[in-house]
Amino acid sequence: MDLDAECIPLAHILTYFSIREKPRFEVDNGLAPLDSERPSRERHIETLISITLGMDYQEIFQNLGVDLSDDVIADRYLSTRQVLTLVEQAIDRLNMPYLGLFIGNIMTVSHYGMAGLAVVTQPNLRECCLLLSRFCREYFPPLEISVHVDEDVSWIAIEENISLKPYQEFFIELNFVSFYNIVYDLVGHDSKMMPIRIELAYPEPAWGHIYRRYFNCPVMFNRPQNRMIRKTHGIDLDLPLANRLLAITAEKVFLQNIPTRAMKYLPLKLKHFLARSYGAYPTLEKSARELGVSSRTLRRKLAEEGTSYKQEVDKVKERFAREYFARGGRSVAELANLLGFSNTPAFTRAFKRWTSLTPSEFILKTTGINIELVD
Repeated sequence: MDLDAECIPLAHILTYFSIREKPRFEVDNGLAPLDSERPSRERHIETLISITLGMDYQEIFQNLGVDLSDDVIADRYLSTRQVLTLVEQAIDRLNMPYLGLFIGNIMTVSHYGMAGLAVVTQPNLRECCLLLSRFCREYFPPLEISVHVDEDVSWIAIEENISLKPYQEFFIELNFVSFYNIVYDLVGHDSKMMPIRIELAYPEPAWGHIYRRYFNCPVMFNRPQNRMIRKTHGIDLDLPLANRLLAITAEKVFLQNIPTRAMKYLPLKLKHFLARSYGAYPTLEKSARELGVSSRTLRRKLAEEGTSYKQEVDKVKERFAREYFARGGRSVAELANLLGFSNTPAFTRAFKRWTSLTPSEFILKTTGINIELVD
């Protein structure tokens, strides 16, 4: 990845700058509103809107030659260099070096659209964080976001895939504050479930004291890694909005709305195309046409990566199957149909080939629950 690779969705970057409308997918989908509307966040939103009234964000985009016409936004990607320039201009115009903290505080799950809906309907906090990290990698590839679980503590880590200097603080702040608020909204303000420490891999900035306004826990600078740490206790407890089928549907819609043609790297393009095609996986030839390359080129590129088309399809199916069982799914027939298998025995054989376990054995090993699956 380089600074000029166009890999960041324009629609996502626009949510940083255009905040006058606050989408509320919770109500639209029949779910109870999350408590992201607590008074302190409302005051921040009102203040930020009043500040940005004097800043024409459309002019900033136009200065970079970025077209904001409605018919091109969904299909347009920006480079890391362009996004860094946008951040620089916004911080300068607002004279707000801590803008990442401020924007992150209003980036509720609603701002992530279907990705946010998929996150809040996960069965537990572990799956929520795993999916959140995956979606953030899709939205902003310059950052690598990962989830780690140990016996006593677990954490979300953020690393740079490419240098974001001199504005790395902006992106780390924005993501950690946003994650912190999402966890806050999901666990019903249970202090035992909240992060216990924030560790940052850069020196304390001049606005370091402002961090205490956004994190109700210690914040440490000059640490080896950027981490948001919490106790592992409760990570697998049921979440109030858990809905397995709604989560799967929202995830599929999210993936369908990522235009694969705009992505620079062929392996990433293929993974996106396959992930949004579950239940009717295309042939290699059809995938190659969709990706704008010949079948021969696709085979060669995959071979250079030490893989094959069949292996990539199997990886997508295996990941989906693992997620299905992790989310509480127990119908082998339903899962076989979702993955495009002709019958349940065919799926069971494939699943054992992937994991060396039958579905029942897999659930027992990963959850400790000995159940009889539904055919």
